[in-house]
Amino acid sequence: MPDARVFVVEDEKIHAKITRISVQNAGYEVVGECDNADEALDAIEKAAPDVVLMDISIPGKINGIGLAKCLYEKKGPPVIFTTSFTDPEVIEQAAASFPASYLIKPIQLDNLKAAMALALAKKTQAAPQSSRAPLNGRSIYIKSGNKLQKVLLKDILWIEAAGDNYCKVVTKTHQLISRHTVKGMVKELNSDYFIQTHRAYVVNRERIDSIHEKEQLVIINGCEVPIGRTYKEELYSQMRRC
Repeated sequence: MPDARVFVVEDEKIHAKITRISVQNAGYEVVGECDNADEALDAIEKAAPDVVLMDISIPGKINGIGLAKCLYEKKGPPVIFTTSFTDPEVIEQAAASFPASYLIKPIQLDNLKAAMALALAKKTQAAPQSSRAPLNGRSIYIKSGNKLQKVLLKDILWIEAAGDNYCKVVTKTHQLISRHTVKGMVKELNSDYFIQTHRAYVVNRERIDSIHEKEQLVIINGCEVPIGRTYKEELYSQMRRC
Protein backbone atom coordinates (compact mmCIF):
# COMPACT_ATOMS: atom_id res chain seq x y z
CA MET A 1 0.00 0.00 0.00
CA PRO A 2 1.32 3.50 -0.80
CA ASP A 3 2.38 5.54 2.24
CA ALA A 4 0.56 8.69 1.12
CA ARG A 5 -1.79 10.17 -1.50
CA VAL A 6 -0.32 12.98 -3.58
CA PHE A 7 -1.94 15.58 -5.84
CA VAL A 8 0.27 17.23 -8.51
CA VAL A 9 -0.31 20.80 -9.74
CA GLU A 10 1.95 21.38 -12.76
CA ASP A 11 1.31 22.97 -16.17
CA GLU A 12 4.43 21.80 -18.04
CA LYS A 13 3.81 18.29 -19.37
CA ILE A 14 7.41 17.12 -19.11
CA HIS A 15 7.70 18.23 -15.48
CA ALA A 16 4.28 16.77 -14.69
CA LYS A 17 5.42 13.42 -16.07
CA ILE A 18 8.73 13.51 -14.18
CA THR A 19 6.95 14.46 -10.97
CA ARG A 20 4.37 11.70 -11.37
CA ILE A 21 7.08 9.07 -11.99
CA SER A 22 9.14 10.35 -9.04
CA VAL A 23 6.14 10.21 -6.71
CA GLN A 24 5.35 6.65 -7.78
CA ASN A 25 8.99 5.55 -7.55
CA ALA A 26 9.07 6.92 -4.00
CA GLY A 27 6.18 4.60 -3.12
CA TYR A 28 3.37 7.16 -3.03
CA GLU A 29 0.08 7.27 -4.93
CA VAL A 30 -0.80 10.07 -7.38
CA VAL A 31 -4.51 10.70 -6.81
CA GLY A 32 -4.94 13.64 -9.18
CA GLU A 33 -3.29 16.23 -11.41
CA CYS A 34 -4.19 19.72 -12.58
CA ASP A 35 -2.47 22.20 -14.90
CA ASN A 36 -4.01 25.50 -13.71
CA ALA A 37 -4.67 27.21 -10.40
CA ASP A 38 -8.30 28.13 -11.13
CA GLU A 39 -9.43 24.50 -11.30
CA ALA A 40 -6.94 23.03 -8.86
CA LEU A 41 -8.64 24.04 -5.60
CA ASP A 42 -11.88 22.16 -6.33
CA ALA A 43 -9.95 19.20 -7.74
CA ILE A 44 -7.79 18.99 -4.62
CA GLU A 45 -10.80 19.12 -2.31
CA LYS A 46 -12.46 16.28 -4.25
CA ALA A 47 -9.32 14.12 -4.36
CA ALA A 48 -8.57 14.65 -0.63
CA PRO A 49 -4.79 14.03 -0.93
CA ASP A 50 -2.38 13.88 2.00
CA VAL A 51 0.11 16.20 0.26
CA VAL A 52 0.06 18.59 -2.71
CA LEU A 53 3.08 19.08 -4.97
CA MET A 54 2.62 22.62 -6.29
CA ASP A 55 4.37 24.46 -9.11
CA ILE A 56 4.84 28.09 -8.00
CA SER A 57 4.32 29.58 -11.46
CA ILE A 58 1.13 27.66 -12.30
CA PRO A 59 -1.14 29.74 -14.63
CA GLY A 60 -4.48 31.14 -13.53
CA LYS A 61 -5.97 34.12 -11.73
CA ILE A 62 -3.72 33.21 -8.81
CA ASN A 63 -0.34 31.48 -8.94
CA GLY A 64 0.87 28.55 -6.90
CA ILE A 65 1.68 30.76 -3.92
CA GLY A 66 -1.85 32.15 -3.87
CA LEU A 67 -3.33 28.67 -4.18
CA ALA A 68 -1.13 27.41 -1.33
CA LYS A 69 -2.40 30.28 0.85
CA CYS A 70 -5.99 29.27 0.08
CA LEU A 71 -5.26 25.68 1.08
CA TYR A 72 -3.56 26.85 4.29
CA GLU A 73 -6.53 29.06 5.22
CA LYS A 74 -8.93 26.19 4.53
CA LYS A 75 -6.76 23.87 6.66
CA GLY A 76 -6.16 21.78 3.56
CA PRO A 77 -3.30 19.35 2.89
CA PRO A 78 0.30 20.53 3.29
CA VAL A 79 1.98 21.92 0.16
CA ILE A 80 5.44 21.17 -1.21
CA PHE A 81 6.47 23.77 -3.77
CA THR A 82 8.19 22.56 -6.94
CA THR A 83 9.89 25.25 -8.98
CA SER A 84 12.83 26.30 -11.11
CA PHE A 85 13.06 29.61 -9.24
CA THR A 86 15.84 30.19 -6.71
CA ASP A 87 15.35 33.96 -6.47
CA PRO A 88 15.33 35.01 -2.76
CA GLU A 89 12.32 37.29 -3.29
CA VAL A 90 10.26 34.45 -4.78
CA ILE A 91 11.29 32.12 -1.95
CA GLU A 92 10.33 34.77 0.62
CA GLN A 93 6.90 35.14 -1.00
CA ALA A 94 6.49 31.36 -1.04
CA ALA A 95 7.41 31.12 2.65
CA ALA A 96 4.48 33.43 3.50
CA SER A 97 2.09 30.66 2.42
CA PHE A 98 3.54 28.26 5.03
CA PRO A 99 4.62 25.41 2.73
CA ALA A 100 5.83 22.14 4.17
CA SER A 101 8.93 22.17 1.96
CA TYR A 102 10.45 23.39 -1.30
CA LEU A 103 11.90 21.34 -4.19
CA ILE A 104 13.95 22.56 -7.15
CA LYS A 105 13.15 21.02 -10.55
CA PRO A 106 13.99 18.54 -11.83
CA ILE A 107 12.91 16.72 -8.69
CA GLN A 108 15.46 14.35 -7.18
CA LEU A 109 14.02 11.19 -5.63
CA ASP A 110 15.94 11.44 -2.35
CA ASN A 111 14.95 15.10 -1.86
CA LEU A 112 11.33 14.22 -2.64
CA LYS A 113 11.32 11.54 0.07
CA ALA A 114 12.75 14.01 2.56
CA ALA A 115 10.20 16.69 1.65
CA MET A 116 7.37 14.17 1.92
CA ALA A 117 8.53 13.17 5.40
CA LEU A 118 8.34 16.83 6.46
CA ALA A 119 4.93 17.35 4.85
CA LEU A 120 3.40 14.25 6.43
CA ALA A 121 4.85 15.29 9.79
CA LYS A 122 3.21 18.71 9.49
CA LYS A 123 -0.09 17.07 8.53
CA THR A 124 0.06 14.92 11.66
CA GLN A 125 0.98 17.91 13.83
CA ALA A 126 -2.12 19.74 12.57
CA ALA A 127 -4.43 16.86 13.45
CA PRO A 128 -6.64 17.48 16.52
CA GLN A 129 -5.63 14.21 18.18
CA SER A 130 -2.06 15.41 18.67
CA SER A 131 -1.24 15.42 22.39
CA ARG A 132 2.18 17.07 22.31
CA ALA A 133 2.24 20.27 24.37
CA PRO A 134 2.97 23.29 22.14
CA LEU A 135 6.22 25.20 22.54
CA ASN A 136 4.52 28.63 22.56
CA GLY A 137 5.23 30.39 25.85
CA ARG A 138 7.56 27.70 27.25
CA SER A 139 10.99 28.98 28.18
CA ILE A 140 14.24 28.05 29.85
CA TYR A 141 16.90 30.12 31.61
CA ILE A 142 20.34 29.38 30.21
CA LYS A 143 23.43 30.36 32.17
CA SER A 144 25.79 32.02 29.72
CA GLY A 145 28.85 33.64 31.24
CA ASN A 146 27.80 35.51 34.37
CA LYS A 147 24.11 35.84 33.59
CA LEU A 148 20.96 33.80 33.16
CA GLN A 149 19.36 34.40 29.77
CA LYS A 150 15.68 33.62 29.25
CA VAL A 151 15.11 31.78 25.97
CA LEU A 152 11.75 30.72 24.56
CA LEU A 153 11.88 27.10 23.43
CA LYS A 154 10.09 27.98 20.19
CA ASP A 155 12.93 30.40 19.34
CA ILE A 156 15.67 27.76 19.56
CA LEU A 157 16.79 26.72 16.07
CA TRP A 158 19.36 24.12 17.07
CA ILE A 159 21.92 23.17 19.71
CA GLU A 160 25.47 22.18 18.88
CA ALA A 161 28.49 20.96 20.80
CA ALA A 162 31.04 23.67 21.58
CA GLY A 163 33.93 21.79 23.15
CA ASP A 164 34.15 19.57 26.22
CA ASN A 165 31.11 20.00 28.46
CA TYR A 166 29.87 23.07 26.56
CA CYS A 167 27.18 23.60 23.96
CA LYS A 168 25.93 26.47 21.79
CA VAL A 169 22.21 27.29 21.81
CA VAL A 170 21.35 29.01 18.52
CA THR A 171 18.32 31.28 17.95
CA LYS A 172 17.72 33.83 15.21
CA THR A 173 19.14 36.59 17.42
CA HIS A 174 21.49 34.87 19.89
CA GLN A 175 24.20 32.25 20.11
CA LEU A 176 24.55 31.36 23.78
CA ILE A 177 27.40 29.24 25.11
CA SER A 178 26.27 27.14 28.05
CA ARG A 179 28.12 24.79 30.36
CA HIS A 180 26.12 21.75 29.33
CA THR A 181 26.82 18.88 27.02
CA VAL A 182 24.35 18.60 24.14
CA LYS A 183 22.77 15.62 25.88
CA GLY A 184 22.53 17.55 29.14
CA MET A 185 20.90 20.54 27.48
CA VAL A 186 18.28 18.33 25.76
CA LYS A 187 17.48 16.84 29.17
CA GLU A 188 17.01 20.38 30.56
CA LEU A 189 14.68 21.29 27.68
CA ASN A 190 12.54 18.20 28.38
CA SER A 191 10.66 18.44 25.09
CA ASP A 192 9.91 15.95 22.32
CA TYR A 193 10.21 18.78 19.80
CA PHE A 194 14.01 18.48 19.81
CA ILE A 195 15.57 15.76 17.64
CA GLN A 196 19.21 14.68 17.58
CA THR A 197 20.51 14.63 14.00
CA HIS A 198 24.20 14.15 14.76
CA ARG A 199 26.31 13.38 17.81
CA ALA A 200 27.05 17.11 18.04
CA TYR A 201 23.68 18.57 16.94
CA VAL A 202 20.08 18.65 18.12
CA VAL A 203 17.42 20.53 16.12
CA ASN A 204 14.02 22.00 16.86
CA ARG A 205 11.68 20.00 14.60
CA GLU A 206 9.34 23.01 14.37
CA ARG A 207 12.14 25.02 12.75
CA ILE A 208 13.13 22.52 10.05
CA ASP A 209 12.64 24.03 6.58
CA SER A 210 13.82 21.04 4.55
CA ILE A 211 15.88 17.86 4.67
CA HIS A 212 18.40 17.10 1.94
CA GLU A 213 18.78 13.35 2.09
CA LYS A 214 21.49 13.08 -0.56
CA GLU A 215 23.69 15.72 1.10
CA GLN A 216 22.71 14.49 4.60
CA LEU A 217 21.69 17.99 5.76
CA VAL A 218 18.84 19.62 7.65
CA ILE A 219 18.14 23.20 6.54
CA ILE A 220 17.00 25.62 9.27
CA ASN A 221 16.68 29.36 8.65
CA GLY A 222 18.98 29.03 5.63
CA CYS A 223 21.71 27.24 7.62
CA GLU A 224 22.95 23.68 7.18
CA VAL A 225 22.94 21.21 10.06
CA PRO A 226 24.55 17.80 9.43
CA ILE A 227 22.76 14.46 9.70
CA GLY A 228 24.94 11.72 11.13
CA ARG A 229 24.65 8.34 9.47
CA THR A 230 23.62 6.62 12.69
CA TYR A 231 20.91 9.25 13.38
CA LYS A 232 19.29 9.29 9.94
CA GLU A 233 16.71 6.52 10.43
CA GLU A 234 15.64 7.80 13.84
CA LEU A 235 15.26 11.33 12.43
CA TYR A 236 12.90 10.12 9.69
CA SER A 237 11.05 7.87 12.11
CA GLN A 238 10.42 10.76 14.50
CA MET A 239 9.37 13.09 11.69
CA ARG A 240 6.79 10.55 10.53
CA ARG A 241 5.43 10.15 14.07
CA CYS A 242 5.23 13.85 14.96
